[in-house]
Amino acid sequence: MRKIILGSKLFVTLALVLALAGCGSGSGSGGNSSPSGGGTSPNAKSYPGTEDGAKALLAEFIKPGADHATLSKALRPSKGDYDSVFTSDLAAKADAVYSPAWDGGQMVIAPKAGQTEVKLGSATSDELKSWTGGAAEFPGGWKDVGAQLKPGVTFYRFKFVEAGQDLGMAYDGLAYVNGSWRIFPKPWRAMR
Repeated sequence: MRKIILGSKLFVTLALVLALAGCGSGSGSGGNSSPSGGGTSPNAKSYPGTEDGAKALLAEFIKPGADHATLSKALRPSKGDYDSVFTSDLAAKADAVYSPAWDGGQMVIAPKAGQTEVKLGSATSDELKSWTGGAAEFPGGWKDVGAQLKPGVTFYRFKFVEAGQDLGMAYDGLAYVNGSWRIFPKPWRAMR
């Protein structure tokens, strides 16, 4: 009985320490999210620009109690991010089309209830231009955008799914650019 009580006390103490550590010493402002984009929340910068980094970042979204709005805001591209990914014409259009949605809090990436797993695929900008490699896993609109992508960028598409399922909430356009993860969803919409 004594071991159980000590174990319970240790558990409560550990839970309290973790809860306090999670509060952090930040300002509570949610990071730098100027209207021009490029929020600098640790969630956007603290994961490497690799497939494993993308998986770790996206795992944050499926954690119980995740703040999807804050996690999403950290993925907002800046004007410089758009310029690094798209040709100048599409970069300006994408910034103009998506900024109001970001400003209005409409750009929120979130799984539905019960979706506790992430499925991930990728394609480079060159693969999307030529519609080879992993490009076939992306929505067809990326085929229209391919010619306006800058070289050397790897894009990820992902789905939040229920365990053992293949269908779920699908997103595309996640990329590591200028030292941070950003999302450029359905960029063909900016071409209209």
